[in-house]
Amino acid sequence: MIEIREAKFSDIQAMREVAIQSFVDTFAEVNTPENMSTFLNSAYSQSQLEGEYYEKGSFLCLACEGERIAGFLRLRISSEAEDKLGANAIELHRLYVHKDFQNQRVGKMLMQKAIEHAIEQKIEWIWLGVWEHNLNAQRFYSKWGFEKFGEHVFQMGDDPQVDWLLKKSVEELT
Repeated sequence: MIEIREAKFSDIQAMREVAIQSFVDTFAEVNTPENMSTFLNSAYSQSQLEGEYYEKGSFLCLACEGERIAGFLRLRISSEAEDKLGANAIELHRLYVHKDFQNQRVGKMLMQKAIEHAIEQKIEWIWLGVWEHNLNAQRFYSKWGFEKFGEHVFQMGDDPQVDWLLKKSVEELT
């Protein structure tokens, strides 16, 4: 049975493994090994994830089956979309589900937790970036009512890629 709980500092290494595995499973076929390595060593280094854990406004949640992490979610306060959404917005920075737990409603459970957190914090908007070619993720977010409101560059090693920025009004979720 999958349970959702807040992450502890001691969970970071296991979360790192899930993040790397999920990212590789999703994007390795469409990126060079060099770009993948550069990105993974930067974005998912132990020190990077430890810093994110303690970042002000960061919220980390795990989906667990017993001691095994099935997926995780990270929300953070970011000013990147402030010019379009105002200051009362939170970014869904990461939502990853391990391949062994795909199609078992883990993503849905994590998204529900993200929404609960946003409602508790009286947030107006949840927003995120999703690669323009990641159709599975786009379908998932579309089912939750997220809509495109912009784009930004996601630097994958030496390859500037386009992420779509998606938003959802938290008021519509209550």
